Amino acid sequence: MSGIFIAALLVYFFISFRSMEHATEVYSSLDESKLPVLYVETNGYIINPMHAYIQEMGNKAVRDMITILPEDRQLKLNIWEYDHTAISAKYEIRSLNLEHLIEKGDIKSIDKDGNNTSIIVPIQNLIKKEQQYLLKVILDTGEKTLNYYTRILWTDKDHTKEIEDIAIGFTLCTFDKNEAKHLSTYLESNNIADNNTLAHINLHNSFNQITWGDTEMKLAGQYYVTIKEYDGLMSEIQIKYESEMENEGEKSVFDNEDNYVLRYDPGRIYIMNFDRKTHEVFNRKTDSVKNKRLVLGIGNQEDISVVTSENKDFIAFKSNKDLWIYEQGKNPKATEIFSFRTNDSQRQNLDLHDIKILSVEENGNVNFLLYGYINRGQHEGKTGIVYYTYDYAKETVIENFIIPLSESYEVIADNVNRLAYLTKDNRLYMYYKGNIFGIDTNSFEVLMVESGLNEIEFASSGSKRYVAYQDPKAEDPYHSRKITHIDLEKNTKIDILKNTSYIRVLGFNQDDLIYGEIDEDNADSLTYDSDIPVSAIHITDAETNEKTEYKKEGLYFTNISVDENRIKFDEISNTVNGSYKYVKSETIISNKNTNEESEVLATVNSGKYGKVKYIEINDIGTKQVKYQTAKNYSIERASNIELNISEATEKAPVFYAYSLGHYRSKERTLKDAYGKVRDDYGYVIDKDGEIIWNRADKSAIVKINKANDKISGISQLLVNANEKETIQKVDEYTILNASGMDMNSALYYLNKGYPLIVYVNDEKNYITAYDQRNITLTDKNGNSQTVLGREDAEKLFESNRNRFIAILP
Repeated sequence: MSGIFIAALLVYFFISFRSMEHATEVYSSLDESKLPVLYVETNGYIINPMHAYIQEMGNKAVRDMITILPEDRQLKLNIWEYDHTAISAKYEIRSLNLEHLIEKGDIKSIDKDGNNTSIIVPIQNLIKKEQQYLLKVILDTGEKTLNYYTRILWTDKDHTKEIEDIAIGFTLCTFDKNEAKHLSTYLESNNIADNNTLAHINLHNSFNQITWGDTEMKLAGQYYVTIKEYDGLMSEIQIKYESEMENEGEKSVFDNEDNYVLRYDPGRIYIMNFDRKTHEVFNRKTDSVKNKRLVLGIGNQEDISVVTSENKDFIAFKSNKDLWIYEQGKNPKATEIFSFRTNDSQRQNLDLHDIKILSVEENGNVNFLLYGYINRGQHEGKTGIVYYTYDYAKETVIENFIIPLSESYEVIADNVNRLAYLTKDNRLYMYYKGNIFGIDTNSFEVLMVESGLNEIEFASSGSKRYVAYQDPKAEDPYHSRKITHIDLEKNTKIDILKNTSYIRVLGFNQDDLIYGEIDEDNADSLTYDSDIPVSAIHITDAETNEKTEYKKEGLYFTNISVDENRIKFDEISNTVNGSYKYVKSETIISNKNTNEESEVLATVNSGKYGKVKYIEINDIGTKQVKYQTAKNYSIERASNIELNISEATEKAPVFYAYSLGHYRSKERTLKDAYGKVRDDYGYVIDKDGEIIWNRADKSAIVKINKANDKISGISQLLVNANEKETIQKVDEYTILNASGMDMNSALYYLNKGYPLIVYVNDEKNYITAYDQRNITLTDKNGNSQTVLGREDAEKLFESNRNRFIAILP
């Protein structure tokens, strides 16, 4: 069996080296941030910090923020120049999908008033009201040309002053229990919320917990406000800030992010959701190591990762984007390897990056990736992936190479989390936009393993050592006769082949591959949930030997999801008319331990702090831990690798889920996308960036005007449509398969002016009105109406599997 890495030598990327050969090592430093930051001045606030991009980002940063234009469209931006002086500026306005250039021009003057610098973007009347556009500001500093991006909206429904007042006031009031008393009107406190932690807070927590418990927490420095979404009714606002508290004479510092979902009504503004994440900055407190515990402090699991060397002598841990290594031995020592933190809180609170620990060697060397937006050092202003090695003996961080990528941090993070694996012989494998590639970290040769994959066709194991993918040449994800399984460590591959059926990758349970088998006769038969069912579920070991086959006579399996050690799916059967009928939901559970990290990372209650995270370590007795920072930063090997790759063309429609100011996932169906963000009052967009579902953007009462005429029009529209498709364009309308959504979420579509189709006993009906108590159901001919109580309607639709079809104009 030939080695994958050797076989891939036939296919090369273009590699640009910027290597430096010296007799002695070349050291540098991680320079402080230097690039200017732009802010929007509006409503008496300075908001929407825009950071400089060296690369052309297109629309990749489009969802970072939205700026509401003043009525005269003259947008004032403040420039915090830092070490670069703005010499000239210009701007461009494009459609969100970049297909149309609306206007471009020069910004005629840069106003300087003492230490304050500002520009006015003179936007003309070529844009339409109530339509979002992409604004790009290009700043020339003489040394660099810098790009800044924001969406813009010119609207007659500018209520941003009111929503900014509420969000900022809420955050500031939490630091004073007396001032915060009026916040009780917004709270929905219940017994389910965890009131023993400050790491994650929402409206369901108690008043005491929302106001920082008994910690006497204080705001430290400035807060930074970003409008993430706004459409006149619904808005999302994000506020980032530092806070601090003292305990027994020692100060603790915390990074915080508050996210608000608000809805404007003429009578009042509603806080639909409030979500606060808090993470303690790990520092050199005297009580950080005690009782066999290395205490990280208050924090969330997703912000922490721990990797231990095989000999257990070294523990590398990432806590809130800072990387440390702890040495367990006679002289315990903790070294901060990498951090972007500075005394400039704006740069410090810019968290559009993260760290992935690849390996910890027995001599203490650590290999790791920095990915996302780089806001310090020689690569400041770039987005991409940097591969570093920490040389423990030399106490030196070595930059190996950077891969520049013109992509948002969260999309890069999603790709890194899919696959980033370093073998013992220093081959680095990664996944990016449908491409699996390897890098020889000694020679920096970049080699293609496979390309042209859709994400649904690819999966990696829990350890990332194993990957599996379908035949990229197949016409779609449901017509592949081959799955390729690769052991990246051994550099070997095995093809799983079928001649009389199709197979699709479902996921991994640790290192066990899970795949489904599709009967040839069913490969084009969509379910009402826009899925192709499988007739068997196979579970194989690391050598692809079959361990389990799950199959039932006369049944098929759909809506399959693999979540760590659980496989969830629905069982369905054929009906006489060739459709499918739901039988029941099922779950297969593995008894494997799915998280080795959980063996060393744990939680304990710590007085007024509440729950804190800690790492289990060896007992150090009465010894004191020595704290230090990496002494050197080496750029001797530093190289630049340009990937000449193309993003795989999607073989089927996809949906993008967002909530609480963040990208969450890309999903194959609307049901899956909405399910990721429903509880957080999130929203879903299509490939063109248009919002196609938003939980918060729904009125309490809706009645469709001229409902019968619209029902007749929809009937004609559906003649040329396949209702089982996930999304399709017919004439000037978008038809969405909203099956599987709950009723309350699906009612969003009545707010867009058209009835919502719902199937009851396989008969088409239309929801034409709703209020707080009732649902109005109209038959398919528009002849009769039935008014149902909301609870009764919800039960009726659930019993019919919530089969909804929505129309968007």
